[in-house]
Amino acid sequence: MSSSFWRALALTYLAGAALAAYSIFQAPRSLRIRRRSVPMARLPRAFHDYRILHISDIHLGALASGAEHVLAAAALSADLIVVTGDLVEDTRYADLAAPLLGLLRAPDGVKCVLGNHDHVPRGLHGGTRRLVELLAGHGIQTLTNDTLPLQRDGDRLWLVGVDDPYSNRSDPGKAFAGVPAGAPAILLAHSPDVMSQLPCGRADLVLTGHCHGGQVRTPWGPIFTRTRRKFPDVLGLQWVDGTPVHMSAGVGSTIPLRFLCPPEVTVLHLMAA
Repeated sequence: MSSSFWRALALTYLAGAALAAYSIFQAPRSLRIRRRSVPMARLPRAFHDYRILHISDIHLGALASGAEHVLAAAALSADLIVVTGDLVEDTRYADLAAPLLGLLRAPDGVKCVLGNHDHVPRGLHGGTRRLVELLAGHGIQTLTNDTLPLQRDGDRLWLVGVDDPYSNRSDPGKAFAGVPAGAPAILLAHSPDVMSQLPCGRADLVLTGHCHGGQVRTPWGPIFTRTRRKFPDVLGLQWVDGTPVHMSAGVGSTIPLRFLCPPEVTVLHLMAA
């Protein structure tokens, strides 16, 4: 074989090694901060330009924990902070979650829902119940198939949260039971698969995570989505059954590998549609 062949082979090997090194060691550490305007059809006037900081998939305790990115997000200004699940890699790391999220501050507080990792391992170290109790001790409310009203200048916007859809714990019917008919509502869920359980038009905005944006992407989209339902994409703002769904890339992951999909937090500015 010619020397040019061996040079080409060596260059290909070096390029592959450099790409792998970037995807493992650099990309997971490079936080992207996004700001995005989101239209809501029934947004109350008092909530125009209301800011929601969306964080997801921290995976505390994992090799690619997003703890440092949560600390960076603490400097951002928002009216409400939401975390859409997988706070921890498993419940052995519950003690890490509450003090970290307790550093986040917003006028309407920090609200979260649980992901599939927040239910593992069952029954050990106090499990999920202990995680929720520790969060509550730091002023962080976990919405588990439940709802609460956000109030501003006499207007109300309902915040609804379901337990993890991926592990079949979500109950949108129970979660929306406290929301008056026709009232504007934002739904928090770990997995976008919740859209298959949601009556059309019930939520005005849905915030999810779980997919990590695909984590490893090509210029044409994600290689793997970890969803049961097929979506146009699993990153950013998508329209599903006429409802805007924001899918976060998350800040952490179990496997320390990202490509064309850096960890991210997003400040969502609510706008009237």
